[in-house]
Amino acid sequence: MNLDITKMGERGQIVIPQEIREKLKLKQGEKFLIINDGEDIIFRPSNKIKSLKQLEEDIIDMQIASKRWKEIEEGKFSKSKEKEFLKELKNW
Repeated sequence: MNLDITKMGERGQIVIPQEIREKLKLKQGEKFLIINDGEDIIFRPSNKIKSLKQLEEDIIDMQIASKRWKEIEEGKFSKSKEKEFLKELKNW
């Protein structure tokens, strides 16, 4: 996983750091799907989206991760066993 900081320019443009562009093989003119979920913004290269079903599943996964981060930040996180975690995922 790569972690970097960037800033938004005057016209709303955001620079994707070179290391990430190279790793993902992103080229100039690349199109992105932008997902806004609460305070989170997720950029997904449009050529990496294989199906609507996969995108739907990815969004659900992101919502679960976001919920867990919020629980951790609020000190409400509880450890669960693998079977319990998988059962919860199925319920989503």
